[in-house]
Amino acid sequence: MKRKTKKLKCVVTGRELVLSKEYYQRKLDKVGGDETELQASYICREAKDLIKRGYDVDKTRDLLGIDGSELGSVDTDIVERIQNDSRVKYRNIPKFNVNSYTSVKTDDDVKQFLNKVLKKRY
Repeated sequence: MKRKTKKLKCVVTGRELVLSKEYYQRKLDKVGGDETELQASYICREAKDLIKRGYDVDKTRDLLGIDGSELGSVDTDIVERIQNDSRVKYRNIPKFNVNSYTSVKTDDDVKQFLNKVLKKRY
């Protein structure tokens, strides 16, 4: 009995995706019918989104909580193709840390109010 599904393993995260034969065939057609090329270049949606935003493979693995020691290196041509073919150029958006723009200090009146409320409660 033939299987009705195929599996693809992400080269960045190592996660496996189960595909229907039709969807697998469409993916295969995109790479010119070369099954080894498809296996070597498949990147899952979560990793692809982060790479489009300009993160490198190691940072993408860190953000997704993936231990990259068991996974091999990813071809830089694949990463560059994803970044260059992206319709939205995330790399041009400046990255900033929200915490550096906010203050953790509070007003003295607010401190007094909070102390009063907490003392009444406990």
